[in-house]
Amino acid sequence: MTISNTFSMALQAFQELMPEIEEHKKKTIRKSPSMMMAPDTTLPSAMTLEELIAQNPTLPNDTLMLGMANDGLPVLLNLYEPAPGPVLVVGDSGVGKTSLMQTLARATDLIQDPSDIQFGVVSSNPNEWKTLDASPGSLGVWPANHSSAQDFIQRITDWAGQPEHGRQIIVLFLDDLASIINTSYEIQENIKWLLLNGSKNQVWIVASLNVVRAIRMRVWLDLFNTHIFGYIQQPSLARALTTDSLSDFESLVPGLEFDIKQQGEWLRFWLPAIKTC
Repeated sequence: MTISNTFSMALQAFQELMPEIEEHKKKTIRKSPSMMMAPDTTLPSAMTLEELIAQNPTLPNDTLMLGMANDGLPVLLNLYEPAPGPVLVVGDSGVGKTSLMQTLARATDLIQDPSDIQFGVVSSNPNEWKTLDASPGSLGVWPANHSSAQDFIQRITDWAGQPEHGRQIIVLFLDDLASIINTSYEIQENIKWLLLNGSKNQVWIVASLNVVRAIRMRVWLDLFNTHIFGYIQQPSLARALTTDSLSDFESLVPGLEFDIKQQGEWLRFWLPAIKTC
């Protein structure tokens, strides 16, 4: 399969969070305001990406739906707007970082014209990506500790260095950034080059990182223009990463909710489910 295209991401959220939604430190799953209709209304966690896209038929072309803000409006990623640069998803272990990236991978098959969009995955847990490896846009899934991963990342880097990609886009998912960059010096150098140059050459990196490791990798964090945060139990760790006293990642629902900085304010959104068959 030939490698095609890059992934430019501009986060588009149309309204800020409603303040009362921020009050959440319980284990129960909350409904977004737009879902509060009746006692049997479908919970956000039960709604699929396909259902959300079907409910929003007027979404702009060339965008991927990342999730829904708590005000009921979509959070979108513009594939051809490179300004936000590479994207890093940070949080505690088991809080949905991989699920968020898989939502983006699945969304590439659901836009109006997916032929120009492909994605590849390098993961320390490749079995978690098996179902998405069969997607039309998949270039493959590689285990981080195998030489094939190094070869694939080299191919992506070489492709990004070529001129004239048209509307082709490649999304490179790095699931567990710390494990991947520690596999070889060559991988580390290629990833660093892609983080600095990929977005303007139509290759976008979306990576995940455990919060404890993130504290020790500040030099890498600074190479990502956009940071998305999942649940972080210890506020001190969150403050060390964001230097923002208003961050409130311990109130997020693990596996469902995420926060992202939007025009100087924190935007909270929830993640849809992905069909497995």
